[in-house]
Amino acid sequence: MFLIRTAFWVALIVLLLPSDKERQAQLYKTATEAVHRAATFCERNASLCEQGSKHWAVFRTKLEFGARMVFDMASERLLGVQPAMHRPDEDKSSGQQPRRGPATGA
Repeated sequence: MFLIRTAFWVALIVLLLPSDKERQAQLYKTATEAVHRAATFCERNASLCEQGSKHWAVFRTKLEFGARMVFDMASERLLGVQPAMHRPDEDKSSGQQPRRGPATGA
């Protein structure tokens, strides 16, 4: 079924492409310009890209937290494993050393 759908969409795209040389050249030129403008967007709009990267960083942090929460909840529900609420990578931000095993008194 996947191959039939793929063949349909490829055929539709091929049918929509122009057949005369002038229109093909114009389409090629337009597509090239569009790719160039998209690739150089941040060069032309540096402040906008800087703000976008800050917002992306916040979004990514929230996404990581949400994914970790869903994974912990699923692990708890399906496997009966208690979620690791305190992770070793979080110890670095609090200044505490992560535990590596039982303490030995020597």
